[in-house]
Amino acid sequence: MPHLKATLAVDWALPHLRADLEAASARPFEETRAMEAYLTGHDTPAHGGDAVREARFLSALARVRVLADAQAPLTWARLAEVQAEVLGKQVAFRAGEAFAHGGAHRYLYAPELEEMFTRKVEADAADGCHPVACAVRLYLDLAFFHPFPDGNARAARLWFEYCLRRARLPTPPLAPWVLLPKPPGDAERYGRFVRLVARSISGPSPCEEDS
Repeated sequence: MPHLKATLAVDWALPHLRADLEAASARPFEETRAMEAYLTGHDTPAHGGDAVREARFLSALARVRVLADAQAPLTWARLAEVQAEVLGKQVAFRAGEAFAHGGAHRYLYAPELEEMFTRKVEADAADGCHPVACAVRLYLDLAFFHPFPDGNARAARLWFEYCLRRARLPTPPLAPWVLLPKPPGDAERYGRFVRLVARSISGPSPCEEDS
């Protein structure tokens, strides 16, 4: 799996990005509603204005924020519980190959994939790396391991916010990095992704973008 090899090869302490990460950490927490802005401006229109889909995402987002504010640990059980709200039904780890973007993207399956993903995510959550790096790494893991039968992109966005909010960092505007091409296995680009997010946090307040 190209992503697994790449993410394990990255030093997620990212010493070359120390200044950017410290600048992001200096930003006080604020409610940016960046998730809601992306949902109404990009995601819902791209899915035919599906109001039920949007409502489920907002319900899951509220739950993720409660978990982050309570400093609840990240576990596979919590990922699955939130995904059940996203999809409106109980979910388990996918049991076969998965496809996205009309079949353009293919995600392979192996019997050990669930254990590998669960072990990695829970170990990563405890390794003490910077919250921005943690958020990006989890986003990429959810996108490229593709653990759920459906809704993995939504899960990636939700848990990205969880990582930042749990550390009391604001969520920056999503479109600049969600819409950025992120081919699996490109470790150098993973680092650039972290830098982009860090600079988006430390830059002008997301709430002041239109002022």
